[in-house]
Amino acid sequence: MKKYLLRSLKYFLTLCVLLVALIWIKIKYESLPVTFLQMVEIYFSQWNGWAMAATMILLSATYPLFGFVRRVVSADITADRQQIEAAMATVGLELCSATDSALTFRATGLQRLTLLFEDEVTVTLCSEGVVISGHRRTVVRAVIRLEGYLTHKRRDE
Repeated sequence: MKKYLLRSLKYFLTLCVLLVALIWIKIKYESLPVTFLQMVEIYFSQWNGWAMAATMILLSATYPLFGFVRRVVSADITADRQQIEAAMATVGLELCSATDSALTFRATGLQRLTLLFEDEVTVTLCSEGVVISGHRRTVVRAVIRLEGYLTHKRRDE
């Protein structure tokens, strides 16, 4: 629950920064004769401003539900480790910790910032193969790459 609230708060703050940037751009490039605070007051004196605030709250509250996923891939964490690491490296992740039943990857460079430091992708052993969990876009890209690498490996064998 703590992780859920932290992710929601990060997303809400990101949306707030975006809104502030849009208001600032509007003032700067439309040469409006108002200050930033006056523009915010004007914006929230109308229904549209409050609807935008409600939408931001709703989006940030539901983001952790659809922004993070778990996918199962038919692989073995020890036998297919080279393919797992190659797939993760292809999507910009590097190995940061490893055990016999789990691998943890993190993004590098600017990708960490774009993922709001929610860049951890874990690969854990399960009865059907491995479970890859983390940020939706990163996990889906990694799973597609991994399945391709595994198909290629099995075809070569």
